[in-house]
Amino acid sequence: MENTGKKGFAIAIDGPVGVGKSTTAQLVARELNMTYIDTGAMYRAVALYQLENGLDPHNSQELEGSLAQIKIDMDNENGVQRVFLNGRDVSALIRTQEVAQAASVVAVNMKVREKLVNQQREIAAARSVVMDGRDIGSHVLPHAQVKIYLDASIETRATRRTKELLAKNQPADYQTIYEETKMRDERDKTRELNPLVRAADAVYIDTGEMTALEAVGVIVGICRGA
Repeated sequence: MENTGKKGFAIAIDGPVGVGKSTTAQLVARELNMTYIDTGAMYRAVALYQLENGLDPHNSQELEGSLAQIKIDMDNENGVQRVFLNGRDVSALIRTQEVAQAASVVAVNMKVREKLVNQQREIAAARSVVMDGRDIGSHVLPHAQVKIYLDASIETRATRRTKELLAKNQPADYQTIYEETKMRDERDKTRELNPLVRAADAVYIDTGEMTALEAVGVIVGICRGA
């Protein structure tokens, strides 16, 4: 699709944790020569700040009080997104299971979401983007030209996450990850502020039996045919 290269063109990819949103969105962005924005990484960066500074992510007062000290920047280097927290590259540090759990806690805070959503909209207005998260099509970019909702069973997602962590030589127990995934689904879908939901005009794709490349092929086809 020719329009994908124009400023303000957006592809919104939503779905639950562990469904492969980030990998899929990165590959779609690369295929269509667009900028990839991983919104989840921004929440993880806020969570990492809390953990590194001895703050409790569940404590709203501490969390909200820390926001003025948090500056998040994102850049794409050779097709790979880098995340910077107060000038420091934390791209690898934000990918631990501990940070992932804390991120799902800070993401329900209204002040955190307001800060990051405003930043995400500014980025999308200035360039053509592929943005993934949990409420991109329904809230962050409701006017995105293409909306996708990726899904897969909890079992499939927990298995993928276990393999991913083990491949990185990080501790991983399938049953623990299964329970954490189930808990995060419940938290994301029932949170009061912009819960995880499939936008009415989003295309539903079950990735349970798909490779990342197959999912990318489907989405690129949708974009070029839109």
